[in-house]
Amino acid sequence: MPAFDPALGSSTATSYISVAQADDYYLGTLNEAAWTALSEAEKEAALMAATQALETLTYAGIRCTPSTDDPLAQQALQWPRSNATCKGIEAVCTMLPSELIGATASLALNLHTSPPTPGAGSSGSTGAVKRQKLGDLEQEFYDVREGASTKVDASAPLILQQYSYLVDLLGCWSETATGSSRVALRVRS
Repeated sequence: MPAFDPALGSSTATSYISVAQADDYYLGTLNEAAWTALSEAEKEAALMAATQALETLTYAGIRCTPSTDDPLAQQALQWPRSNATCKGIEAVCTMLPSELIGATASLALNLHTSPPTPGAGSSGSTGAVKRQKLGDLEQEFYDVREGASTKVDASAPLILQQYSYLVDLLGCWSETATGSSRVALRVRS
């Protein structure tokens, strides 16, 4: 397992955020006790797992280059980025959007407390199916552009299928979250 490295733009980074940033994110929230109960090593492992899951997504803008620690190397992770704007904030190579900080911290705790189950949809998600029919088995799913609650397309990365709230957390920073694809949760039988 690689060493925990939250250095922004580093060629060896393994996490978008540090444990201290995640601690700050959870401070005063309903999940503060659950996060605080984890050991430092568990927090680091959870943050690295969350980062690797978020690395499967497609983001707006372009990856900054070169890395912040080696002018001859690419940065290890997709963030930081440039040439993207979300809610009036322009991405620059020295920042990580608060939405990505929140998504990383939130996903880290979720992955630690309830790891994804292969083939399962997002836990606790309802309302993605617009219509089902048993005879000749037919399903119709909501489209993100219809203004329905967060949905994730069956062709979307598995992490969004299992933790669909990430679409809302990442907002317009993630191209997956912009409605560029249809979104539908899997239905459990």
